[in-house]
Amino acid sequence: MTEVDLELCLQTALKLAKQAGTMIKDAFKKKKNIMLKSSPLDLVTETDQAVEKFLFSELRLVFPDHSFIGEESVAAGDKVELTDAPTWIIDPVDGTMNFVHSFPFTCVSIGLTVNKEPVVGVIYNPILDHMYHARQGCGAFLNDEKISASGQTDLGQSLVIGELGTTPNPEKQKATFANVHTLVEKAHGFRSLGSCALDMCLVAQGAADCYAEAGIHCWDVAAGALVVTEAGGAVLDTAGGPFDLLARRVLCAGSKQLAEHVSGLLVQFQPPRD
Repeated sequence: MTEVDLELCLQTALKLAKQAGTMIKDAFKKKKNIMLKSSPLDLVTETDQAVEKFLFSELRLVFPDHSFIGEESVAAGDKVELTDAPTWIIDPVDGTMNFVHSFPFTCVSIGLTVNKEPVVGVIYNPILDHMYHARQGCGAFLNDEKISASGQTDLGQSLVIGELGTTPNPEKQKATFANVHTLVEKAHGFRSLGSCALDMCLVAQGAADCYAEAGIHCWDVAAGALVVTEAGGAVLDTAGGPFDLLARRVLCAGSKQLAEHVSGLLVQFQPPRD
């Protein structure tokens, strides 16, 4: 396979994220046509579908030999097939529940993997105009200013993010609420904001010290995992092992020491793999 031009991939993703952001922002305060997917908590809007269609179309013009994985394509029946080939992994609107309620914590997430490893990540919140990006080996940035994870090692001094989830699965709910109880009790503070990609970005920029969730998908974390690691943070499985893009579990923190400590406190939930 021809060597991938990561700078071209990054610049293309940045340009398209801005254009996708305009689509999201234009629809943000308008009445949405809301549809259900797996449950009444798992939503999709016309904007999710339109943004994904736009991004796939534009990326294919520039990179016709690349592969693609998208949240709405998978919801429509496509299989998740992650190979060593360059693969764009896209969440057109991460935080759809937030988007539906006009809560300004929503974004488009564009990740690129090569040999199954994230190498480019772009995450854009058009409502707050926060553009995060990373390219493998080149650091992580917010609006072109370099960002760094906190390096925090003490859970008692950590601001922790944990999501309450978008599934009625009783086993997952039990694990989630047990973990919230543990983290609220032991952490300096606890937040739940509704967007996996942006939660990871907050850890990357040092605004939060730890984030853990089970039940997410590869399109939620493909870009964010690179942003966190390029910012000097740690990205692991929730049980403390190596991060697996398809395992639907993520734990990221300002330091590996903090991530490993938190992993030992969590009740583990293993959803089906992507």
